[in-house]
Amino acid sequence: MNFFTADPHFGHANIIKYCQRPFSSVEEMDRVLTEKWNAKIGSDDDVWILGDFTLRSGATALNYLRQLNGHKHLILGNHDGFAPSALAAALLDEVVNYKELKLQSSGLTAVLCHYPLLFWNGSHNGSAIMLYGHIHNAQYSNQVTSLLHNSLNVGVDCCDYAPLSEDEVLKRIRAHNKSLRYCLNDSGTRLPPAVLEHLHSGQL
Repeated sequence: MNFFTADPHFGHANIIKYCQRPFSSVEEMDRVLTEKWNAKIGSDDDVWILGDFTLRSGATALNYLRQLNGHKHLILGNHDGFAPSALAAALLDEVVNYKELKLQSSGLTAVLCHYPLLFWNGSHNGSAIMLYGHIHNAQYSNQVTSLLHNSLNVGVDCCDYAPLSEDEVLKRIRAHNKSLRYCLNDSGTRLPPAVLEHLHSGQL
């Protein structure tokens, strides 16, 4: 089964403050992230990590990988300096900047990138969903990306600090699409005329 996550930031003490994570220490955060991961992920599952796995390097980074179940695929983020090492490559099934993954359960393609995209391959006809991280639980950034049809922030700060299964992702996207009154990237739910007028006039 496919699972998706982003931005765990293992070993990063300051992320607790930046994202107001409910942990008293980095040790508690790492333990909870690991426990929640392993409670959902089995040895044969594929986990797609959409960037910023850890800011740590060397043996510490490798130790995090060894503690986690599943086949781990890393979509590089801006804080994944550990990944180019030969040892890390041996513990990761794949390391890429971008991925288009065919989802067998739905026939959709999942476009995987650390950064949220406004338009992506297949966004014009609804054949692809966009999964991303990077923006954590930042209010303004998530308000903007909440106007994107067929997209989802799978970062741990928005997903109870655990990976989401493929079914959970699709369920969340269906609910999100249903709630959209206006959006940025789908002709069926266009932005209000007043906003479009401002865009065309260059006032925004």
